Amino acid sequence: MKIEIGESLACSYLRHVERCWLVQANWKAPEHWGRRLTDAELEALFEQMKRLFDPDGAVFKQTKDAAQFLKQGEIDVVGVGQQGGVHAMEVAFHEAGLNYGSTQETVNRVLKKMLRTLLILRTYLSPETRIHIYFLSPKVGAKVQKPLETTFTALRAEYADVRWHLLTNEEFAKSIVKPTLDGASTVADSSELFVRSVKLLEVAGYRHGTPPVAVASDHADAPRSEVQVQPLVPLVKVLMQTLLVDPSLLSDAEKSDLTDNAYCKKIGLRIGFGLIRKKECGKEIKGHPRYWADPYGDFYVCSQWSRSRCDNAQSLLAFVEDLIQRNREHEGTLRLHAQNFRKYLAENCRRVP
Repeated sequence: MKIEIGESLACSYLRHVERCWLVQANWKAPEHWGRRLTDAELEALFEQMKRLFDPDGAVFKQTKDAAQFLKQGEIDVVGVGQQGGVHAMEVAFHEAGLNYGSTQETVNRVLKKMLRTLLILRTYLSPETRIHIYFLSPKVGAKVQKPLETTFTALRAEYADVRWHLLTNEEFAKSIVKPTLDGASTVADSSELFVRSVKLLEVAGYRHGTPPVAVASDHADAPRSEVQVQPLVPLVKVLMQTLLVDPSLLSDAEKSDLTDNAYCKKIGLRIGFGLIRKKECGKEIKGHPRYWADPYGDFYVCSQWSRSRCDNAQSLLAFVEDLIQRNREHEGTLRLHAQNFRKYLAENCRRVP
């Protein structure tokens, strides 16, 4: 039986993070199994799905009835929790970014997977079973991500008794990869391909723990100006971790200053709003996400570094150098940040349009 690396990661996650006592990849129900839904109930559920999510026939296409839809079904990874909950995962690992054709075709393909997984689980599990359904993908471009989020919002609204998990990009790294690596650090089971591959890298001298770099573009041939923002992202994140969390070096007054757009302009940050924002204020401004998903202490940090990136990097360098003068006990750490910003400026901001 072939197991892809993404499915192996999902298996290890269910074993070591969700603590599932039974995990299987490429799960498919035998046709002779007894069903908990009658043929009429199964068909009614399928028709409801078509009415709610596929009025134009673009999702289910040539699938005529529930029996055919069920027969096509295979779930990438299924785990049974110690308390009886069931976790069903679909994994898509596309190195160039999630892509099944056009944006709408890609979203429809994912939606079809989610609905088929739900239909399978409802057919064979008791109504009291706690169901978790996941879609995992490490790289999803912005054009696909937003409609995917809308789709999952609709799924949560219609099937509120199911826990729907959309874990992509940074959330994939934070919620799947990191806890799996942490939880499986002492595992010696050679059957776990993902864990074994990590241990091979460790033997070769590589270690996990480097902050993930956010996806900056939908295309591999992105313009130079877009590609060059990527090295700035981890620099900002590491600095914010130092300033706001490990432990915070900023006073309450300084934090308040950094939430103010006028103050940020004064110190040369051209980001259009505050560098940081209190968690209770949310991550969106006028309906658009402008801050990274993960908070740093009590604050979100601005994610908008594509414009004026070199000027902003220079301004952050000046900000760090000013902090050095006022935080002698943390001088070494802050000087390292300053050194990294200087390196970024030297490598990315010469002759940049």
